[in-house]
Amino acid sequence: MTDIKTLIEKQKRMAEELVAEAEAYYEKVGPVEVETVFGDRPATFRVPFMHPSEFSELADRFAPRPGVAVDMPLWFNLDAVARNYPGVTLVIDGEVDDLFRVREKQAVYVWPELYPQMPPEDQKEFRMAVWGLNVWEPQQRREALLARKKEEAADA
Repeated sequence: MTDIKTLIEKQKRMAEELVAEAEAYYEKVGPVEVETVFGDRPATFRVPFMHPSEFSELADRFAPRPGVAVDMPLWFNLDAVARNYPGVTLVIDGEVDDLFRVREKQAVYVWPELYPQMPPEDQKEFRMAVWGLNVWEPQQRREALLARKKEEAADA
């Protein structure tokens, strides 16, 4: 009976360690900066990394658009996800704006209002930042880790 308890405890620790490792990795992923120009004024938007479960929840709210090439390989509407992306901050001349405003005694996140005002080429850059942080980089990291594991197994 003791062996079963020991095994159960060991497995619990393994799962907890795995989750802790993942969380530590997620905390280290820094934001991506997207440069833009509004009129004649340069600005930077900082795009934070989203926890994978939070990103999945956001992406699941916006189905891919039929016939839109950029959405086809994805499970979501990239433009809508970019427009509704949380935690974006604006930096102008070193000053940071969290993009929250008080309206009718409520905090309102204004990024969804700013996104359509960006020049189209900068919207594209923003979409690429969202995709890179939350889709491409995790896929690349996963593939590299699995390839390394496969190589190590072959060498053993």
